[in-house]
Amino acid sequence: MSSGIIDPKLIGSIPLALLKTIPAGQPPPGIQPNFADPLTRVPVILGVGIAFIILAVLCFSVRIYTKLVLAKNWKWDDLTCSLGFMCSIVYFVAVVMGCINGAAGRHIWDVFLDKTVNNSSLYQSYITTIMVTPALGLIKSSLFIQYYFLFRPLRWIRICVWIGATVSAIFYITVTITAFVMNSPWPGESFLDDILSWHYLEFAQFSIPTGVIGMLVDWYLLILPIPAVLTLNVSMAKKFGILIIFMTGGLAAIASTVSLYYRIQLQDNFSDPTWGIGYVLLWAQIEMFAGVAASSMPTVNQFFTSQNSLITSWRSSLKHSFTHLLTGSTREKLPDHNSNFTDWGEGSTRISKGSEGMRMKDLKSNGYERNAVEAPRMGSSQIRLTQDISVTQEQLDDTLFRPAAAGRHFDYPQPG
Repeated sequence: MSSGIIDPKLIGSIPLALLKTIPAGQPPPGIQPNFADPLTRVPVILGVGIAFIILAVLCFSVRIYTKLVLAKNWKWDDLTCSLGFMCSIVYFVAVVMGCINGAAGRHIWDVFLDKTVNNSSLYQSYITTIMVTPALGLIKSSLFIQYYFLFRPLRWIRICVWIGATVSAIFYITVTITAFVMNSPWPGESFLDDILSWHYLEFAQFSIPTGVIGMLVDWYLLILPIPAVLTLNVSMAKKFGILIIFMTGGLAAIASTVSLYYRIQLQDNFSDPTWGIGYVLLWAQIEMFAGVAASSMPTVNQFFTSQNSLITSWRSSLKHSFTHLLTGSTREKLPDHNSNFTDWGEGSTRISKGSEGMRMKDLKSNGYERNAVEAPRMGSSQIRLTQDISVTQEQLDDTLFRPAAAGRHFDYPQPG
């Protein structure tokens, strides 16, 4: 459907039964319409979109669980990512609705006119145009905030983040407001009037400039952490591992570049808009969901690293328990389920401290064992449960693991 040719009032006056018999467009010379089994991009659009939303949901779920339950450290980047993800889901639903019940992803000469003007196609056109900019803007803001928290000691990173975040915020806020005003139905307009109106089609002319700026912001976000990671005082292998985490955002940058390519194709040849818009919708989804996954990836890595540390600690504890049983070691160790407690009373304290064992506060090596103690009796009525555990310095440095390690020591009031 081309600009300035179709009269929405004329289309609205045609009975629905007749609309189902009128082709939506004329095919190129030598091409025959195929209404029975038309060529379609819908399986690719939906299949890839579903795969990426599953990836985003998994990464985002781990992020929320880690931040709210384990670390209890909710920050602004988590809020902006959450809002951006919600906008992305609304966008995805509109795409699915338009692909299944509308005309998106098919040649315009292979569908009847009713498919292009039904509610599914109209809602898809409206929702995707007003949701794409807030979704991408919020997700990219999340990455800027995350970089600020991660690399705050580096002054040049703080400056680059402030510049990039300010430019990105001004751009996406301006485009979001403009899109809402220009693409929403004006007073007295139906959705069909709106989609075919001059103001809706005028905003479509800015598709390429907005795509260019969005692409530049994506590549800026991809490149920004690389120099900071390379300056870290860690081994090259660890630097490479950290870069891999940040490079997941490269998929979003590639997606925005490919999306821009299809936007240019669509504007250069608007004779088949339902076919051309299909891949624009697809790559916009990839950019959104890849951005959510990239923003969540540092927290996902933190979650699995901490879980692996806990599993290693528990495995070490079990190993020491079996060693104690087999060798008949004289060193006392109380497992979690043991009901025997050591009384505290008056007297002196004796702590076993060997080459690998020491108190938590005296820790200076890469690992330690906390041995059972022969505790003195004190005036207060308390009992204390102690247990042998082994952890590494890396585990102690992990913010998620420290509460688990500290939780191995309990004080209970003694009844009576």
